[in-house]
Amino acid sequence: MDIIASRLDTLERLVYSKAAGTAAATTNLAEQVAVVDRELKRTLADQPVLSAGLQKYDRLRGLIDGDGDLELQRKLLGINAKLEIILLNDGAAQILSDLRTIKDLEPKANMPEYKTAAEQLPKAKAVEAAHVEQAEQFRQAVAEVSALIDRYHAETGALSEMFVEWDRVLTGLEHRAAQLEAARSK
Repeated sequence: MDIIASRLDTLERLVYSKAAGTAAATTNLAEQVAVVDRELKRTLADQPVLSAGLQKYDRLRGLIDGDGDLELQRKLLGINAKLEIILLNDGAAQILSDLRTIKDLEPKANMPEYKTAAEQLPKAKAVEAAHVEQAEQFRQAVAEVSALIDRYHAETGALSEMFVEWDRVLTGLEHRAAQLEAARSK
């Protein structure tokens, strides 16, 4: 916009200087406007760059001299951009709903018990250490019980083998005693 303003200032100076040098000082405002208008038309005819700039300005005048940012945005935004803004507004509504839910849940998340949790940390560490110690003692007890059970099974197996052997020996003795008695009774 500064470029357009500076070009217009230059144009006004050119027109004014030519008008001041060629014509006698006119006192009537309408005559001054007519002189400026004629000089502007002649200058635009002589300078095609200025004419093109003025045409561009006329096309963009609504955007440059609009009712502010909202007017400009309304004219510049395409349908896809407007749709995206509407969808973003729906997303913002969802975010606001989520924020309200979070605000409703905040008292539950900021309960006094949670604030004293840091003070309870040493006690929790002591309980954790006791738990680790108890877990180690439990592991040792399980290992000892497993060793006792294995020893019990080994001794039971050995005793079973001894009883089977004694039973075989006794059965053999009984059988031999029965043979001797049978031989004596004959």
